Amino acid sequence: MSKIRLVIPAAALTAVLFLAGPFPVLAAPNYNAIPKLQEIKDHPAAPDFTLPDPGGKKISLKDYRGKVVFLNFWATWCEYCREELPAMERLYREFKGKGLEVVAVNIKDKREDALAFIKKNKLSFPVVMDPEGEIGLLYGAYATPTVYLIDRNGTVLARMWGPAGWYSPAARKLISALLEQ
Repeated sequence: MSKIRLVIPAAALTAVLFLAGPFPVLAAPNYNAIPKLQEIKDHPAAPDFTLPDPGGKKISLKDYRGKVVFLNFWATWCEYCREELPAMERLYREFKGKGLEVVAVNIKDKREDALAFIKKNKLSFPVVMDPEGEIGLLYGAYATPTVYLIDRNGTVLARMWGPAGWYSPAARKLISALLEQ
């Protein structure tokens, strides 16, 4: 049985690639599009943690490897948190099927207040309870709201202390760019 060897001249391969059109260029995330969002230049690993959700199920950050994680530290007594969590819900609903996971860590809050807020606002993303604020301190969430953006490999990309318009066109464009990486 004879073997057939296919040889494609370099010029022919170049012509095929040229006619196929340009390769898509992935846009680098523009962290400056969100005022006060700071890129973390050394990209450390996000500290793992395990906390219970409102039903008592244990959830770990590592459970979301392979997804871009929007990690939010919040409390019901924080006015800005109450304002921006519904925007995060809209962001989550738009991008959850594309690889985004929002994880909201409720810190130093009354359990019944947090549960009432979650129910009233129909939050569908994972919420975990940190009543002593230990994980908040681990992440340096000394004020609320605090957000960390974490890539699919568990690397911290950016952080922000304070509120933002998380369903603004700029925020949605940033999340899209992170998901395309």
